[in-house]
Amino acid sequence: MRTIEVAGAGFRSYEVTIGEGLIAGAGTRLAPLLKSKRTAVVADETTARLFGPALEGSLESARIESSLIVVPPGEASKSFAGLERVCDALLALDLDRSDVIVALGGGVVGDLAGFCAATYQRGMPLVQAPTSLVAQVDSAYGGKTGVDLPEAKNYVGAYHQPAAVIVDPDALATLPRAELAAGWAEVLKTALIAGGALWDRVARGDEVDERMILACARTKLGVVAADERDAGLRQVLNLGHTVGHAIETASGYSRYRHGEAVGLGLLATLRLSDNTGLRAQVRELLLERGLPVTMAGAPVEAIIEALERDKKRLGASVPFVLLSAPGSARIGCEVPLTGVRAAVAELQG
Repeated sequence: MRTIEVAGAGFRSYEVTIGEGLIAGAGTRLAPLLKSKRTAVVADETTARLFGPALEGSLESARIESSLIVVPPGEASKSFAGLERVCDALLALDLDRSDVIVALGGGVVGDLAGFCAATYQRGMPLVQAPTSLVAQVDSAYGGKTGVDLPEAKNYVGAYHQPAAVIVDPDALATLPRAELAAGWAEVLKTALIAGGALWDRVARGDEVDERMILACARTKLGVVAADERDAGLRQVLNLGHTVGHAIETASGYSRYRHGEAVGLGLLATLRLSDNTGLRAQVRELLLERGLPVTMAGAPVEAIIEALERDKKRLGASVPFVLLSAPGSARIGCEVPLTGVRAAVAELQG
């Protein structure tokens, strides 16, 4: 078991704990951290079935009352309708802002439950219990929460740091191969940002283990601690996401998993970075994991339209993160729209 103490200038410190069996032992871990003895566990239908009994049993053994709120799996739950569904359930349970929401699931559950925690009665404590690889290496950390609009991904949200994050790598054994591969794309993105030893491991094809999850978490948390609200350095974490989110939006959030779209976004970004050699290397790494390196089902112009509505837009300009080499990202780069269009068109093979 490994613990990271997270502290930043704009938020209270909290602990990220990574270790096998943590879901089944969550009650003991969380009891000293929680003032309230009432929790609402938000999960999707899959994570409720796989992990709900163990988590609720652990909370009960620690004398923490828990109630399960279940949403349908998939990106469609990350919406205003999903938000209303969970908030109505919180109200029906008579929970108040001294109680705790536990997000038990992947990125969709974490973002949705986190936004509920940020907004229900103007804010209540949140514990992230990520069960997907995407969430364990990326989305469970940093306090970004929110929902999608049909026209734009993650367009409505809030910064809301968790009270704790408990990461159980055992949960990954339940994931289908395609979900693991999609999550690995976020490992790849993080390694490109970090460079050094993490990039070396990813570049040679090492499998994801607890040490790699820890390295990804430390990379992201170090960035967030220095810049919680995207004023500067944190923008580096958008590597590959500007085009990736546009692909997700233009394809109706249904054709590509988030990690698959991010992988395609990385290829476009490396083309815009004029980094042909690294692009070829990343393309091979994606292929080795069975991830797409070309796309279909989303016209180039629809992707460009979605990209121009990107939530990071400042005026008429959408800033890009470009990459000179692993560990050497550049934020706030202006890229001509003709170049973006060409890089996206190249993905259509």
